[in-house]
Amino acid sequence: MKKTKLLSALLAILLLTLSLTSCGQKISYADTVFVGMDTVITLRLAKNGVSEETLTEAAEQCQQLVASYEKILSAHEENSDVAALNKDVQMQLDTDPLLLTVLDTAFQITELTDGAYDPTIGSLTSLWNITGGGPVPERGDIREAMKHVGVDKLTVDGTTIIKNDQLTQIDLGGVGKGYTLQAMLTYLSSTDIPYGIVSMGGNIGVFGTKGNDTPYKIGIKDPRNTDSVVGYLYAGGGFVSVSGDYERYFEDQGERYHHIIDPETGYPADNGLTSVICYTQNGASADALSTALFVMGLEESLAFYKEGSISFEAIFITEDYKIYMTDGIREKDLFELTASKYTIVE
Repeated sequence: MKKTKLLSALLAILLLTLSLTSCGQKISYADTVFVGMDTVITLRLAKNGVSEETLTEAAEQCQQLVASYEKILSAHEENSDVAALNKDVQMQLDTDPLLLTVLDTAFQITELTDGAYDPTIGSLTSLWNITGGGPVPERGDIREAMKHVGVDKLTVDGTTIIKNDQLTQIDLGGVGKGYTLQAMLTYLSSTDIPYGIVSMGGNIGVFGTKGNDTPYKIGIKDPRNTDSVVGYLYAGGGFVSVSGDYERYFEDQGERYHHIIDPETGYPADNGLTSVICYTQNGASADALSTALFVMGLEESLAFYKEGSISFEAIFITEDYKIYMTDGIREKDLFELTASKYTIVE
């Protein structure tokens, strides 16, 4: 698909599903929309007391940052570091420090979630070909692909990444966008722009403090009616990442096969969830955690939250139209339900 078509299609979805507006006071924003990392990126930056030159420069710098990160982290970018590593049957020397940093974050999330998130799942995602419409792989092919999944298949030695299994494939789709979003917000926070919001596919980042000290109102898409929202999450700052079975999928004989693959089974995660919304102060963690929580399922995710090994809040939407929230969301009243067919479980 050409970028112009991708931009039009994804922007239409974005406008239907995200409410990037503030509560209470009408505020003037400068909006910039561009494509990067195979998704639409929207910058909504407050104009208050900021020159047009500053806003233009900020938008240009963000686009350059995304382009530079894509050349390193994207498995779909032909000349990226990740693509080169996936092609190389043994190792890649003098790896860019950015890739090492992102991999380190990915490995930490993998360890914390007992492998529910795994950056070496590329052989499975390629086999399923969700964005290409399938078909459903043969069981034998899935078992074979699973042999090459696991962070033990990679060794990092200084600036060198060594592939212990020549067929292992890295897919940073569950962490790369979040890390890039975090880098954009770090940069924007260093400018004269007082506050704003950046949307990057299923990842949203909020920075700064509005004069009226009210949070942003972020629309949460209804997984079973994507033209509407389930409700709104009120975020005063930090990162929101959404993982759902409606984002990318194909159907075969009445069965939906989505893109969130369970590394333990080799199949799309099937545990009664349709969407997970993760809210945290770390962009890369939010991205990877929303994926991991979807794979883990409701009960295991809530138990993981109680352990407190990593700080996050989350909203879980189930197939039977129920909504579960972690304590921080509920106690601070950060979620407003608007869809009548859904029920919040206390």
